[in-house]
Amino acid sequence: MAIKFDELLDDDEAAVIDPRDIFLTLTRDKKFAFPRDIQTEVMKSWFAQRDKPDTVIKLNVGSGKTLVGLLLLQSSLNEGIRPAIYIAPDKQLVDQVLVEAKALGIDAVDDPRDAAVQSGEKIAVTTVHRLFNGRSIFGVASEGIKLRIGAVVIDDVHACIATINEQFRIVLPNTHPAYQALYKIAEADLSRQSHSRFLDLRNGDPQAVMEVPYWTWLNNQHDVLAALHAHKNDDELKFSYPLLKDILPQCRCIIGGQRLEIEPFCPATDLVMAFSKAKRRIYMTATLADDSALVTHFAADPQKLANPIVPVSSQSMGERMILMPQELNAQLGGDEIKALLASLAKKENVVVIVPSKSASDPWKDVADQILLAENVVDGIEKLRQKHVGLTVLVNRYDGIDLPHDACRVLAIVGLPEVTSYTELTDMAVLINSQSGLRRQMQRIEQGMGRGVRSNDDYCVVLLIGAKLTARVKSPEGATFLTPATRAQLDLSRKMAKQLANVDSKGLKDVIDQCLNRDSDWVKVSKKALLKATANTGLTIDSKSVAMRMAFDSSRAGDHKAAVEILRKAVNAADNDEKAWLLQKAATIEHNVNAAESQKMLLAAYRLNPNVLRPLEGVAYQRLSPHAGAQAAAIQSFHQGRFLEATDRLLYANQLIDDLVFQVVTADRFESAIDSVAEFIGIKGQRPEKLFGEGPDNLWALQDGAFLVIECKSCVTSDNGISKADVGQLGQAMTWFAAKYPAAAGTPVVVHPHRNLGPGATAIAGMRVITEDELKKLRKALDAFAKALSDPDTLNNVKKIKGLVDTYGFGSEFVERYTKASK
Repeated sequence: MAIKFDELLDDDEAAVIDPRDIFLTLTRDKKFAFPRDIQTEVMKSWFAQRDKPDTVIKLNVGSGKTLVGLLLLQSSLNEGIRPAIYIAPDKQLVDQVLVEAKALGIDAVDDPRDAAVQSGEKIAVTTVHRLFNGRSIFGVASEGIKLRIGAVVIDDVHACIATINEQFRIVLPNTHPAYQALYKIAEADLSRQSHSRFLDLRNGDPQAVMEVPYWTWLNNQHDVLAALHAHKNDDELKFSYPLLKDILPQCRCIIGGQRLEIEPFCPATDLVMAFSKAKRRIYMTATLADDSALVTHFAADPQKLANPIVPVSSQSMGERMILMPQELNAQLGGDEIKALLASLAKKENVVVIVPSKSASDPWKDVADQILLAENVVDGIEKLRQKHVGLTVLVNRYDGIDLPHDACRVLAIVGLPEVTSYTELTDMAVLINSQSGLRRQMQRIEQGMGRGVRSNDDYCVVLLIGAKLTARVKSPEGATFLTPATRAQLDLSRKMAKQLANVDSKGLKDVIDQCLNRDSDWVKVSKKALLKATANTGLTIDSKSVAMRMAFDSSRAGDHKAAVEILRKAVNAADNDEKAWLLQKAATIEHNVNAAESQKMLLAAYRLNPNVLRPLEGVAYQRLSPHAGAQAAAIQSFHQGRFLEATDRLLYANQLIDDLVFQVVTADRFESAIDSVAEFIGIKGQRPEKLFGEGPDNLWALQDGAFLVIECKSCVTSDNGISKADVGQLGQAMTWFAAKYPAAAGTPVVVHPHRNLGPGATAIAGMRVITEDELKKLRKALDAFAKALSDPDTLNNVKKIKGLVDTYGFGSEFVERYTKASK
């Protein structure tokens, strides 16, 4: 006769709720003998404060977060708080959690609707996509709560952010009827913002992107809602429209030549009330330097968020040798570095992260696999299983685990690029601000963490690209990195002093010291990490909190309170952030006082012309040449801007990198043209950007002449300079003649072709900068920057004048760097 042992348990023994005690009662795989000290410490801390609605747990990769999350949910179930839901960033990680749950002896399934989940017998493991979408099985908005949540773990919070943003975004191609309807509503005001950009947008230019002025958006809400509602069941809308339909006044609409996007100021995740009403929300995250997403994306109350649980037990990051080749030698070219990585890939798995699909093209000749969204899972599995060689990851900086031999060398090439029109529009304003820097540094750090997934792991990390190097190298950028990464970068800078002007062979020798486990390197790298002290508090940006509070107040109809919140936040912001916040405040103020709203926007515009252009009050400011000699202007700029020769060379490389056809955005190319003028002592201006009319760029040469420049860097047609392109240049010359009636101006178009296309007629005196001329200009800028690195030259105006003549940066510029059209 079999004994029924469960009947021998009394009530107290049956209700085990301490997570560590639960672990000891489980029938688990032998690999789980005891929880690690760090896991025990975290579980003990959580258990003492488990009744708080929001808890943050910070654990570095490789610390056993999954085990902790599962045991905390099992503890909640045993205490009668159910259902218990484990949220992972994607399906691959869901599968990994289910495997670990099985090995632990915890019952878990991937369907939250399972009766055993609802009754508290099992834990549901699912994706963040399944929780937050317009047809969520948990219920959305007026649907109420369809599936309850008692306790929920959000694993890898920062990796979930991108998915949440996607779910709270409507994307419509230009072929969709709703796109056409919204375009019709906005076209008049878009044309008034910038007629030339509007023409590109109307022609379907994929690089043309314009934000619908908020007054147009808010004044036409009935028509906007009708246009979207009519197609609410279309594939493009059925998962996003239910989340946005009631908050459209708190959304922005940005129209591009190929698609439009509608996105709220913040994701309204509280619309999934099962989540917002859950008794326990547990956020598990790595030790990143910015925790603002807890407020902006999960609507956590910043006043009630306690300090995170950060174990004092050792959770130091694995070993990373971080190298910035262009800091070591600004002349190390991309081809040399690519060849170096290809060589290393013969023995090791090398992973290269690039920001976009187009940025992966130069790697095709050496890549063994290029991983886009559709083939990432299979490609990562190959890396885990065997030696592959060189793998290129396109725009994946998080949610990827590459432990041990899966990745021994990791290269991040270039700055991460934006993933949406909203981010593109915001970064145009914030790119040089603290907020913009914080966004970029967080993604860079996430990318650097892909190759080291535990304390005993090691990896060489190469940061490649002039802009990326400059950002990471800057003191401001370092403040947005975690202490462990800062410590590794400090070691990198000490190494840089020994490696000055190293060539690719010397760089490989240093990398081999890490890969071959040089005992001195291992010792010094571990010692460097001992100096890193973990942050024990939350780092939440006050401006992000203000944005979320204003968003919620505006949703509730209290527009006055929302504006006041943003006004107060402006006081703590730098100029670019002030402009960004003032535009948000102006948008909400429009609901109350349209005239006051325009005054706010004008104040924002004067701080940063990349915000929307107000309806009136922006007067054109004429451009004049530098008052003194060009050489003196060069000396003043360079002595004030660059403390070290390396900084000058990196800056020149940034300009050179952007002076290419087919860059990501036309704005980046036009900005580079403007910066080149300053670099070589010429006064420049972007009239179309600043004032909504005129050419893309205007240069005032020292002899009193002007260059009227239209940039067509994103042209893909092989039919020559189109009639429309020539037409825009003609309009720019008409504008110039009106603004500068007594001056001489040369019409210049930057275009991959010199010949005129069908129906196009050249403008008198028209000049073209083609790839050949751009190449010549890039080479000259590089040589000019090197020459100015000599202090004797920089301190001598006469010698600088000689450089201006040598490289044709004065009155000879047109003859040297442009050709007549044909």
